[in-house]
Amino acid sequence: MSRETERKRAEAQAARERLVGTVNELGTAVQDAKRRAAERARAAAPFVAGGVGLITVLKVLRRRR
Repeated sequence: MSRETERKRAEAQAARERLVGTVNELGTAVQDAKRRAAERARAAAPFVAGGVGLITVLKVLRRRR
């Protein structure tokens, strides 16, 4: 093999390794974002349920008048 071919193969290998690293970073970022969104949803659930309950009670009280 020529030096040029070896150099190009080394460049290609380095590019593959960078790509794998980037894909892994993106995968980790996506998993972190999903985890944070799930945590926020769990934290907000009682407030959402309370709001829905309040609206329901107000609608029932309005119909009775």
